[in-house]
Amino acid sequence: MNYNINKIDFKNEEKLNHLFKSFCHTKINNEIIIDYKYFKQIVNFVDKKIILNYLICIVENILMNYETFVVHVNIEKLTLLEIEKNKEFVINMSNIFKEKFPDKLESCIIYEGSFIFKQIYNFLAVFIDKKTLKKIRFHE
Repeated sequence: MNYNINKIDFKNEEKLNHLFKSFCHTKINNEIIIDYKYFKQIVNFVDKKIILNYLICIVENILMNYETFVVHVNIEKLTLLEIEKNKEFVINMSNIFKEKFPDKLESCIIYEGSFIFKQIYNFLAVFIDKKTLKKIRFHE
């Protein structure tokens, strides 16, 4: 993995590798697990472009063996401030995935979505294409 050398203390490289694997990894078959709490830690070490490249690699590896992929996203303790702070990253990631992996998302299940997040999601859903919107659901 290519890290931004200026931002990494190499004594912490093992910790960073652990954080990346905890943040996003394959579960079984074509399923990807993303845990937001580790994203918050990783951004202290590396540029968000590196995180995006990591996510792309995970999806590409799955698509070598499967037609589609499923994403499980845990957003426990996601705050409004963090949503605003990372809005550009999420928009960029969504656009890249839409272009790079059209029709490859089987479903996206969001866990631990707060009432506030669900209200924001309902507002933002207007900007998501209907085909993708049908693939997103909240796990209660």
